[in-house]
Formats: sequence, C-alpha cells, structure tokens
Amino acid sequence: MDKLPTFWAVKSDLQVSRQVTTSRGPGTSFQFALAFVDQLFGETVAKEVAEILLMDTSDDDCRKEELNPTEWSFEHNARVLLPVANGSEEIEVVTIVDILRRANVEVLFASVEKSVQILGSQSTRIVADKFIGDAARFDYDLIVLPGGRAGSDRLQKSKVLKKLLQEQDEGGRIYGAVCSSLSVLHELCVLKDKEPLHIQELVTS
Repeated sequence: MDKLPTFWAVKSDLQVSRQVTTSRGPGTSFQFALAFVDQLFGETVAKEVAEILLMDTSDDDCRKEELNPTEWSFEHNARVLLPVANGSEEIEVVTIVDILRRANVEVLFASVEKSVQILGSQSTRIVADKFIGDAARFDYDLIVLPGGRAGSDRLQKSKVLKKLLQEQDEGGRIYGAVCSSLSVLHELCVLKDKEPLHIQELVTS
C-alpha cells in the first residue's frame, strides 16, 4: 500500500490546494460549499451566492442584537418544534435542527401539509416526523419557523400552528422565525411588544 503524503499543519479552517479542497468540521460547511462555487464559476458568482445567504464575515458589522435580554434555563431536556411546509428553506431547516440536536435538544419536525414528505424551496426532499396536528398534543420550550417565501405562506395558513404559537406567546415560552416567516408572527400580532428584525418586503405595518 502506498504511504499517505506528508501534510503540513495550517491555521485556516478552509484550505484549497490545487484541485483539493478541505475544511474543518460542520461549522465550515457554508464556506466549504462556496469554495467550490468559486472554483467552478469564479469569485463574482461566489460573492453573489454569499450575499443571498447573508454571509458577511467582516468583524466590524455586528448582525446580532439582543433587546430586553432574558435568562433561560431548563432542568429537563428541552423540546423544540420546527414546523415545515412545501417551500420551506432547507438550509435553515437542516442547520437549525443539526445545531440544536448537537446540544442534546429533542427536535420534532412537523408537517403542515397533507403528507410528511416536504419539498424544500430548492427541491430538496425532507421527511417530517409527524403531522402538525399530532405534534400539537405536546408543549414545547421553543417553536422556531424556518424561512422560504412559499413555505412561510403555507405555514401561515395552518390553524393548528397559529394556535400553538399563540399558546407559546401567552405561556411566556420562546419562539423564533427566520426571514420571511416573520410574516406568520406578524399576522398573529405576537410581535406588538417585541422588537424583531423588520423586513419591509416581508412584514408590513
């Protein structure tokens, strides 16, 4: 058997060496994928895709702000509901679930469709754990809505999900929304005493 080539330690999380691209761990997956876009189509296209994903790595541009911070702690394994619909943004679905599950959180996919098989906004197939009606029998420490314009529109039509979100708000439990799914929270009027991101194209006052 041939010996493996000698490797040199590098400090970067992403390394492109001739035709080989390598990266360190799941946290680098966005940069890893963009490196291939760069190699296949050039830097301009890679930057365009990065802008679509709101990937800004500049240190002087803080994109996170917490207003009225609250301390949260759980003495039990947290249970999270992630409703999905045809047209939900699969990057957001998979990334949110993956990170929460790595923190030993119980995450439940719930379909608001008539099938548990979901077709994401980029035609990726996702299989939900349950229908939203079956998931509604439980209480959740967190309900988080993925974005995706078409998916958000379909989430907004779910009466079961609306009831769950209203109960979540009234119970003082956590909930969140990404991008276009802010419109779901806006319609329920659960944002009136909150200060969410305001995306004019998605949420009208």
